[in-house]
Amino acid sequence: MTQAINSGLPLIVACSWALLLIVVEMFSRDRRFVGVAWTTVLGFAATAAISLHYSGDPAVYGNALALDGYAVYFNLLVCALGAAAVLLSVEHLGDAGIVRGEYYSLMFFAVIGVVIMAAATDLIVMFIGLETMSMAVYVLAGIRKSDLRSNEAALKYFLLGALASALLLYGVALLYTMTGSTVLADVAKALSSTNYAASDHLVLLLATGLILIGFGFKIAAVPFHLWAPDVYEGAPTSVTAFMATAVKAGGFAALLRTMLEALAPMRAELAPVLWGAAAVTMTIGNVVALRQTSLKRMLAYSSIAHTGYLLVGVTAGTAEAGSSVMFYLAAYGAMNIGAFGVMVALARRGRGCENISDFSGLAQTHPALASAMALFLLSLTGIPPLGGFVGKFYVFTAALHAGLVWLVVIAALNSVISAAYYLGVVRTMYFDKAPDDVLPSARPYAAVVVAVAAVATVLLGVAPSPVLGTAARAFRLVLLG
Repeated sequence: MTQAINSGLPLIVACSWALLLIVVEMFSRDRRFVGVAWTTVLGFAATAAISLHYSGDPAVYGNALALDGYAVYFNLLVCALGAAAVLLSVEHLGDAGIVRGEYYSLMFFAVIGVVIMAAATDLIVMFIGLETMSMAVYVLAGIRKSDLRSNEAALKYFLLGALASALLLYGVALLYTMTGSTVLADVAKALSSTNYAASDHLVLLLATGLILIGFGFKIAAVPFHLWAPDVYEGAPTSVTAFMATAVKAGGFAALLRTMLEALAPMRAELAPVLWGAAAVTMTIGNVVALRQTSLKRMLAYSSIAHTGYLLVGVTAGTAEAGSSVMFYLAAYGAMNIGAFGVMVALARRGRGCENISDFSGLAQTHPALASAMALFLLSLTGIPPLGGFVGKFYVFTAALHAGLVWLVVIAALNSVISAAYYLGVVRTMYFDKAPDDVLPSARPYAAVVVAVAAVATVLLGVAPSPVLGTAARAFRLVLLG
């Protein structure tokens, strides 16, 4: 009983801390009081520490939550990304015109949603986590109430997200009628031990299709990606950084556990769908990114393309592929949070540094930030020996071992296409003339995040074994039960 309760302790600590943040903010003299931000970071650290402390003997709480290595890995990852997004927010909130006390609490509740999704061993509990995360992010996307772009972003995200959630829940309901359970292990057992009639098999395909649509929206897979560019552009940059990293990690945490545990018996039927989704997603994301002049929109389509790369691993459906996807999410989180961090470091009221042209001559005015941005963009391209290259290498290798040769060829060609727009930004920073009005000096908090992200990007490239080994051990426990 004690072990079962321990499995829910990270969630209990996180929820308590999120409520504490509201109280701390009430008694702060300034709605942007830096103490609230540091209290949030401390809460993320406490959640991560509790997860590590009680992960030695994995237990399941009521067939609903599991504090296994898989959940701990994502807890640590999303807490780190959440802390980075909070530090990016400290100096950015005032410039963005955000004087909202609930900002940090909402970000914490979004992390709580991801924690639930990663630990959920029941589809209903997973849905609750997804909605907890989504509701908080809907509000964060539109938290600049006086900004029409932010309002549009929140409305689009909410309406499309509500539709996706409804389809996902309907899929779970259909799956329950066929298997008699929403517990992942029980669903897998029912699917593998029951011979369904043709009509019932069609219902199962419909159920799994609806579930895929729901998750496809959360990870911005084509054709459910249309919200991403507008929301990324309209949301405050610190929120965009959080959405592009932590929210995507949460979506894949739930998708991996569902597809490779509960729906593993239907892998043969679902593999062609995932194959097509991966190929189309990475291709459309990269091709459309070529024509963008807004850096935020370019990174949005880049995020869509990377969703395609990650889906290559999901399509492979092996323990090796699953662990490589987990590693890729860590590398992607580091380089993406760093790229958005550079934007925050340079942003000022009236000049948001959101367009590619705003980075003209950055190497002349801010050589350190230009070097960091170039590092992140090269890693996103997949240039060795950075974390992005190693992440792609492991995902593509796992896919080759699973026999997905042509999908890997398409992914490799897409990586070449992506070099055009990533290196285009590098060219702008190093070879274009700097504007007469020199950009202001970087913000300290954002500069620290950028520096840490740069170090993580390099380390994940030159020394990936500790993270990859941890991911491999965690995923084997999930896949093999």
